Amino acid sequence: MAHRSIRPRLASPLGAQFGHKRGEATPQEHRVALQDLYEMLQVNYKVNRRRSLGTIRYPFKHLLDHFGERTKAIRITTDRLERYVHARQLDGAATATINLELGLLGRAFNLAIRAKRLGRHRLPFLPKLEADPTRVRQGFFTREEVEALCTHLPAHLADLVRFLFFSAWRVGEVRTLQWRDYDRTEGTLRLRAEHSKNKHARVLPVEGEIAAVMERRLKARRLDCPYIFHRKGRPVGDFRKLWRGACEKVGLNGRIVHDLRRSGVRHLIGAGVDPHTVMAFSGHRTPSMLRRYHIINVDDLRIAAKRASDYSGAAGSVILLRVRDGEPT
Repeated sequence: MAHRSIRPRLASPLGAQFGHKRGEATPQEHRVALQDLYEMLQVNYKVNRRRSLGTIRYPFKHLLDHFGERTKAIRITTDRLERYVHARQLDGAATATINLELGLLGRAFNLAIRAKRLGRHRLPFLPKLEADPTRVRQGFFTREEVEALCTHLPAHLADLVRFLFFSAWRVGEVRTLQWRDYDRTEGTLRLRAEHSKNKHARVLPVEGEIAAVMERRLKARRLDCPYIFHRKGRPVGDFRKLWRGACEKVGLNGRIVHDLRRSGVRHLIGAGVDPHTVMAFSGHRTPSMLRRYHIINVDDLRIAAKRASDYSGAAGSVILLRVRDGEPT
């Protein structure tokens, strides 16, 4: 009898892998749909006040569109996830994007397991894809292209885009900026540590183009909204649709918002700002990422060649000898 009670556990690879025991399956797990997992994830982000709450909707939408909102969670198996990954790769999704989507799904599953709405054995294997080192994004904007792009965006987004380019900050960081972070007397903007990706606060001088953006935002300020960048009193959310439309109109298809950060770094370096100051400006903690962003192109090489040709070199100690009848004197 004892032998028979053990055999089912040994015969099940999933049971062995996840420590599945008899009775672990919950009575409600057949009712839990993918949409339910998404809602649990949203609640968890709100409870924990995660600053990235607004950024999970778009990546999770790919999962909802592919599998269907009402698809039961227990039907999302490892083999179906592999097919999902393949479909996203065919769509041209970046490896990091796919990993983000799978990571959110895994977190949602674990929340359901913790809430006893799913048994632990229902957790599918979630692969973590390795990034292809040869596929580093190389999308860059020139200042002229940024201005052309802004002519096809609403005013609040045009200001946001210009700010992203000239500050080289992350879009998620800029979305959090509030008027209490702006010191008009000192001419500075402060990013609070809790809103920084690397948890380090930093200060941005409000000069030049950034000052012009801030003056326009002051005119658009609403007393019922604490955010500097807003749309009708609400913080700027996902604007990918408007972004793609504007990019298409100026012939810059395929560019992403994060390209503005890379471009901002490149613009600062091109303006002659030393790398250490650029890092303080953009919030990079290591020079390796800075070097990765400053990808060299032909124009850079052409400028370098011209500078080398124009440079006379350091003064040397060569002594010119006079020559008389073919012999040096």
